[in-house]
Amino acid sequence: MQPTQLIIIGITGDLARRKLLPAIATIAEAGELPPDFKIIGITRQPITAGAVIGGVHGLSEHRARFLRKHLVMHRMNLEKVADYTALDATLTKLTTQPGTQRLYYLSIPPQFAQPVVMRLGESGLAKVPHTKLLLEKPFGTDLISAEELIAQTKAHFTESQLYRIDHYLAKEMAQNIVAFRANNPLFNHTWNNQFIEKIEIIASESIGIEGRIAFYEQTGALRDFVQSHLLQLAALTLMDVPKQWNDLRAARLAALQALEPPREIDLPHVVVRGQYQGYAEETENPGSATETFVALTLFSSDPKWQNVPVQLISGKALAHKQTEIRVHYKRFGTAEPNSITLRIQPKESIEVQMWVKKPGYGNHIERLPLHFTYSDHYQALPEAYERVLLDAMQSDHTLFASSDEVLASWRILAPVQRYWQMQNVPLKIYKKGATIEDILSS
Repeated sequence: MQPTQLIIIGITGDLARRKLLPAIATIAEAGELPPDFKIIGITRQPITAGAVIGGVHGLSEHRARFLRKHLVMHRMNLEKVADYTALDATLTKLTTQPGTQRLYYLSIPPQFAQPVVMRLGESGLAKVPHTKLLLEKPFGTDLISAEELIAQTKAHFTESQLYRIDHYLAKEMAQNIVAFRANNPLFNHTWNNQFIEKIEIIASESIGIEGRIAFYEQTGALRDFVQSHLLQLAALTLMDVPKQWNDLRAARLAALQALEPPREIDLPHVVVRGQYQGYAEETENPGSATETFVALTLFSSDPKWQNVPVQLISGKALAHKQTEIRVHYKRFGTAEPNSITLRIQPKESIEVQMWVKKPGYGNHIERLPLHFTYSDHYQALPEAYERVLLDAMQSDHTLFASSDEVLASWRILAPVQRYWQMQNVPLKIYKKGATIEDILSS
């Protein structure tokens, strides 16, 4: 791997402390980092590398020592183009190796990200050879804003330089959806509308917004989870499994493009919008219309999936924390239907619901699970951000969302957003700790 400078803009933020720095230390311990590797922490405030590392919870002394050796702090004003010239000089001094790549990781709030992108371009840093840009979601707030952001970014960076992060794609179980489908003929040959009746993709949380008031009031469940994570999981579930791993992005895009935006006439029947009791008081915004729960049913134009409802569900303050894909098989004759659950988190696993005869003198059957749980066979799974960082260093775009995927996702949701804005759709108010079934049946 070529020499690497990882420039974390926003080194003192929550993401860097909780995810990025621990991920780097873990990659280093596995021996996967390039030998000439530096972290350059960008901050506006005067702070030492030791203070930053000291703020990383649960870091062993061995890992802390590695980070102290490789982290260099650089103070700058992100609003001044002249400071980017000074940054370039610092980065040049920090390496003597030809071909050193620069990875700019924007670990900052979304409203500050795009101005930084523009200044990286205006200062000429975007054109330095071997430069890459890592961007966190959200990628816009609707189709129009996403188109504008992509156009602005492409004015300075090529698509090959861009790494748009949807960390769900980098989760081990999300990757295993592809392996499971590709390598198990028992399921591969029945993965279509001849055998499958419906698909549910669920991301529920037992906590509320937990102090993220400003972010959530601007975002809501549809933008926060459905547009990115759940539609990407839907793409992995519905796509044609490619023969080559590096064709995965094209396969996901084709699946997203086949998902049909709901028709205006169908919207009252295919989308549910809810909010947990106490949310308005929590945000000190009486009458807030921000949804903390959404259920959206979509259909695909792909002949293999026609007439199979795909329901995307996300919510906060629900009974359980779970992210999973439930595939429900059709009933054949008098036989009871089977189902498969691909559990992304927690307790990563695959569960097949089987019907078996109960012991005894009668002929009664009961439904029992057949389990594969990762923790029964593996000590630990890589964190998503470990894979994100390593793949970006290796120029592997497979587990990053392309510009076309981002736009395809927003096109699917555009009718829902217009419907909510124009129709003043009432919210279903639900109690904290409610089940999904409670909300949908109320």
